[in-house]
Amino acid sequence: MNLQYYIKAIVAGAIAFLGPLAGALVDSETGFGDLSAGVWVAALIAALLAISGILGLQKAPATVSTSIKADA
Repeated sequence: MNLQYYIKAIVAGAIAFLGPLAGALVDSETGFGDLSAGVWVAALIAALLAISGILGLQKAPATVSTSIKADA
């Protein structure tokens, strides 16, 4: 597997992980210790989906990953 896909997966996972955390922290004046377990689970699930999506596209055929239809 190419190193670029790992880097893209890490960046996508980090952005997806920080999204739910930022949403929970903006609404209130709580710290990271006061976040509920649901927020942490949502952040982890979002990160895992983003990482697996990027790594999954590396194994996908060109017609799936680029949305180019093959000529029949």
